[in-house]
Amino acid sequence: MNKLLDMKRLLFILVFAATFEACERHSEHWATITEMESIIEERPDSVLNVLQSIDTDELIGDEERAKHAVLLSMALDKNVIDKTSFEVLQPAIDYYEDNGSATDKLRTYYYQARIYQNADNNAAAMECFVKAISEGSQSDDTLTKARTHFAQSNIYYDLYDFDNFIATNKSAAAYFKQAEDYNGYADCYNRIINGYTLKDEPEKALPYIDECKQMLDGLSIPTLTDFYSSYITYLINYGTEQEIDEIIHQFTNSIPSSNVDWLTIANAYYAMHRYNEALSVLSQYDTEGNEYKEKKYLVILYEVYKGLGDYKNTLETFEEYVDLFTNNILVKMQQDTKFVEERHALEMAKAKETEAKNRLTIIVLSCIVALLISLYILNHIRKQLKRSRVENAQLLSEKALYEQMYNEVVAERDALNEMITNNAIKEEAMEIIKKRLGVLNTIIVSHLSAKDTDIKRANEELEHLIANRNDFIKSTRLTLEENYPHFFAYLHDKGLEEFEIDFCCLYAIGLKGKEIKAYTNLTRHYKDSSEVRQKLGLTESDTNLSNFLQKLLKKEGE
Repeated sequence: MNKLLDMKRLLFILVFAATFEACERHSEHWATITEMESIIEERPDSVLNVLQSIDTDELIGDEERAKHAVLLSMALDKNVIDKTSFEVLQPAIDYYEDNGSATDKLRTYYYQARIYQNADNNAAAMECFVKAISEGSQSDDTLTKARTHFAQSNIYYDLYDFDNFIATNKSAAAYFKQAEDYNGYADCYNRIINGYTLKDEPEKALPYIDECKQMLDGLSIPTLTDFYSSYITYLINYGTEQEIDEIIHQFTNSIPSSNVDWLTIANAYYAMHRYNEALSVLSQYDTEGNEYKEKKYLVILYEVYKGLGDYKNTLETFEEYVDLFTNNILVKMQQDTKFVEERHALEMAKAKETEAKNRLTIIVLSCIVALLISLYILNHIRKQLKRSRVENAQLLSEKALYEQMYNEVVAERDALNEMITNNAIKEEAMEIIKKRLGVLNTIIVSHLSAKDTDIKRANEELEHLIANRNDFIKSTRLTLEENYPHFFAYLHDKGLEEFEIDFCCLYAIGLKGKEIKAYTNLTRHYKDSSEVRQKLGLTESDTNLSNFLQKLLKKEGE
């Protein structure tokens, strides 16, 4: 009996051992797969080639297939090969849901989320990112943790949730720093700068700008490009034109031309209203193969043409943007449909219904876009008409002003011609009057020209002449004061103020009251004249002020 029990126990041990050995047995590829895991961060291109060369039919066990699947997904992602189906990752999804380490779960959920992101399913992607953070909390894979938070921030950015956008980038930055990945660390800081700029909190962005400046020498070209782009965007809102020019110069001289973000530089020139420079920079911007870049390019180009007043190209650029926007909707709809078909083959009916709704949405959006274009054109025409009416009214006002000025000049010329016959004025004062008369005659002749350019020049001379009437008053006074000192001594003795003596000089050389009023621009002319008469001791029955002053001047000249 005991022998029988011993035989059964031995048989059980042998069967268990055989089963355990079968479970632990791996294919000849297992050593290669584990080796690829250790170098995937440094040599992702080589790892991709090796993993793709392995025949998955030769792999043994779910664990081996899961490990190969997750590493191959990592390699594809690091080589910027975006997948929108779960064909490669599915073995890892199935196995690590209930098995594997915290690192295995972290990576699997992260790359599952990346596939959802590539398929524009941000809701499902965010759910996987949250699971990756939760299930991988005990993992020591700090780089994948950093990338998880970094990828989350993209979704928050698309949702305009800038608070969470900043928070997730701060979390990612901490992990990148822990992993000594300073390019990733600086990338997060660049995005934090953008976040605070978008939130209009420039003071919070400054520490991150200063931190990045300390790291410039050790950063990669793409990270440097992102920093300068973020910094220029910040300066567009809060810096000076000189600061922007300095950073643009530093940017373009420290980065190869092919890596320079010409769009951001063009946007800076546009913000400074330097439209021709913006247009020149845009010609260097390559949008080929990148729809997002092309949309940004068209938006800036539209604003630049608008700033230049080139409305033909403005409208053509707007129409090009609308075409691209509509095509993008169609492409995204097709990608979404393909993703749903691959992931949910049994839901074709629902997918077709969704497609029909999307088509209806496109029709509605197309109608809205067409309406917006029409409204834009109508609004532009309305603004042009309004501007035209304002310009016409301004022209009429300017015409009336220049006619008034011209009439004043003609009246002044006639008055000065009469003065030339006044023998009481010495030759020096007469020379000033003749010189003034010569300028007046030149302007009057120019104003009578039929040429628009001559009229414009004459109007400018009119403005200058009338504006400088004070010079004529001063030169007249200085000449009289030099030649008739007793005349001025008499006026000072009578207690006349300086401005009263000025228009006494104009009376003395023969100007009439209305001309003097135009020269001195005194609204109180008549009141002031009355006060001068009183100071000079003239009553209402005495001679007028002009005759009195001319006789006084003539008396000294004899």
